[in-house]
Amino acid sequence: MPRSLRLLTIVLLLAAAAILQPPTAPQASANRQFVPDPTAATGQQAATNQQAATDQPAAITQTVLFDKGGAGYGCYRIPAIVRTKAGTLLAFAEARRTWCGDSQEIDLVMRRSTDNGRTWSPQRIVLSGTDTDPNAVATRGNPTPIVDHETGRIVLLTTMDPGTGTDRPRTPYVQFSDDDGLTFSKARSIGGQIDDPAWGWYATGPVHGIQLTRGAHKGRLVAGTNYDVGGRHAGQLVYSDDHGETWHKGATDLRSDGLIPQEISVVERVDGSIYAGARNNGGSAGNNRAFAVSNDGGQTYVAPYARIPELTTPTVQGSLVRLRATDQGAKYNRILFAAPADPERRRYLTIRSTFDEGKTWQTVAQGTRITSDWSGYSDLTVLGTGEIGLLYEGGAVDARDQIRFARFTESEIGHPDGATGPTTPDVSGLGNHSYLRGGTTGVAGKFGQARDLDGIDDAIQLPYAESLALGAGDFTVMSWIRYGASTAPQAIFWGYGMNEFSQFWLRAEPADQRIRGLITTNGSTAAVASTKAYNDNAWHHVALQRKAGTLSLWVDGTQVASTAAPTGSISPARPFRMYVGQRLDGLHHFDGALDEVRVYRRALTAAELTSIRTTNSTAVPNAVLDLPLG
Repeated sequence: MPRSLRLLTIVLLLAAAAILQPPTAPQASANRQFVPDPTAATGQQAATNQQAATDQPAAITQTVLFDKGGAGYGCYRIPAIVRTKAGTLLAFAEARRTWCGDSQEIDLVMRRSTDNGRTWSPQRIVLSGTDTDPNAVATRGNPTPIVDHETGRIVLLTTMDPGTGTDRPRTPYVQFSDDDGLTFSKARSIGGQIDDPAWGWYATGPVHGIQLTRGAHKGRLVAGTNYDVGGRHAGQLVYSDDHGETWHKGATDLRSDGLIPQEISVVERVDGSIYAGARNNGGSAGNNRAFAVSNDGGQTYVAPYARIPELTTPTVQGSLVRLRATDQGAKYNRILFAAPADPERRRYLTIRSTFDEGKTWQTVAQGTRITSDWSGYSDLTVLGTGEIGLLYEGGAVDARDQIRFARFTESEIGHPDGATGPTTPDVSGLGNHSYLRGGTTGVAGKFGQARDLDGIDDAIQLPYAESLALGAGDFTVMSWIRYGASTAPQAIFWGYGMNEFSQFWLRAEPADQRIRGLITTNGSTAAVASTKAYNDNAWHHVALQRKAGTLSLWVDGTQVASTAAPTGSISPARPFRMYVGQRLDGLHHFDGALDEVRVYRRALTAAELTSIRTTNSTAVPNAVLDLPLG
C-alpha cells in the first residue's frame, strides 16, 4: 500500500468526495458482458455487480472475488495473485476492517481456485493481529507471494505496523505454505534481515515476486521493496537463496531528486537479467512509471531508476508478468503490464506489452482496456490454460469497491502479427507459417504449385518471430517471380520499416526497367538495381544478400549489382512486420506469381544459390523461412 499522508478529517472528506465522483457512464453494448462470481454475491448484490463493469469484450470473463462490505469488512484492497507449481491460483487481498484507509485493523485474506479461475473457494484469513494475539489490532498487508517451483512452496512476504495511525514501526514478515496454499505457517519477522531501524516507511511489494530460472542465480527468489530514510526514498530488491528461509538486501537506488521508486514489480528477462518496474511516486500527471535493471540476480542495479515515457498512468501501483519467452520455445518475447491508463485518475485499467524486454512499450492507444470503470492496484499471472489472469481493484463508483478477477487470452489483447486467417506452411522447421491475405490463388509454379497475386490486395504476411529478425548480420532472401501485366512498382519482399527507419526490401520497378533492393540501418542506406525488369511473364529467380559488408542482387544465378552495405541492424524495433508481395503500408502489390520463398540468416554461397535455383534443393542449411507455396 502507498504511504498514507494522514490528512485532517476535513481534507479526507474532501478527497473522498472527489474519488467518489462517478465517471461518465460507458456506452452499453450487446456484445459485452460482466460475469459475477455466484459465490461472491447473490440477489440484489449480484445485480449491482453485473452493472459494475459494462465495457468488457465478451470473451473477457470477470468475477468479483472481494466485495466491499463482504464478510464484515469495510473494504478490500491491494490484490496479489500467483499460480502454484500444482496449477492452483491463490488470490490475496487486504481486508480492511472499517473503511478503505491504510492504517487501521487489516487482515490478509485469500481465495483459491483449482480450475484456472472458473470457481473459487470461500475467503479465509491468512494473517491477522500481532505475533502473540491474532485478534489484536494490527495492519497486516502488502502481500508479496512467490512460488518456489523447485520445492512447490509458496513464500509470502508481508509488512506489519501497529494499525494505530502511527505507521511505525513497519516490519517485514515471511510465512510459508507447503500444501499448495491450504495452510500457511506462523508469520516470522525478517526485519533484522531486510529492514533497518534507521528507516522510516517500509513496504514489501505489493505484487507477486519471482524465482529466477536462468543464469548463475537460478532458483533465487526475488521481490521488490521500498523504504524512506532521512528524507530520501529507496527502491530496493531483496532476495533469498534458500527457498525463502533467509533474506538479503539487494539492489538499492536511494535518491532525493524527485523520482520516488515504490511498489516494484519484477520480471526475469530472457538474458537472465531482472527488469524492475516501479511506481514513480514523485511523477507528474501521466509520468509515473520508472524502471531499473539488475544483471547479477538482484544484488545491484546497472543504473538508477529512469522514467518510462510510453507508460502513461496516474500515480498508482502497476504489475508485470512474462507471457512469452523465445528461450522457452515461443516465437517472440512478450511481457505484459497492467495499470490504469488515465494520466490523472485511477480508471481505465489497461494491458500494455513490450516485445523487446522492456526497451519500448505499447502506448495507451495500442493497449487493451479491460474496464472503463474506476480501477487501481493489480497483479497478473498466466493460467495453466495459457490464458492471462488479472486480479485488480475496480468499481463503478470507486476503484476500491471490489477486487475482480479477469481472465482472457492473448487474442483478446492482440497478437502482434494479427494471427488469424488461412496460412501457407513453412517447411524450415521453425514453424513460421505465413498468412495468405486477400485471397491468393494456386497456380502451376516453377516447382510444384505457386501463388498468384492479383496486384490489388493479395499478399503473404510473414509471422512476427524473432527467428525472422535479420538484425546486423549477413542474410539472403529469395523467391521465384513471374510477372508482366503491370508497370507499377511491385514489392517482392518488404520488412521492418519504411523511409528513414531500419528496413530492407526487394521490389520490381518495371517502369524504370529494373529490380531494386535496399537496406537501411540507423538512417544509412544502400541500394542495388538490375538493368532489366525481367517482366516477360517467365520465371526468374531473384535474391538479395548482405555478405561481409556488401549488398548484392542476384538474378537467375548471376550477381547483377553490388555495393557497400552499412553496418547495423535492419530490424531493431519490436514487434516488426514482414510481407511478401506488398509494402508495409499496403501499397505496391505484386501482380503476378511467386514461388519458393526463402529467408536465410546467413549469406549463401554461389554454389548454394545455384543448387536451390536449379534443383530446388532443401539440403541448404539454416533457412528461417521456406515457403513452397504449394
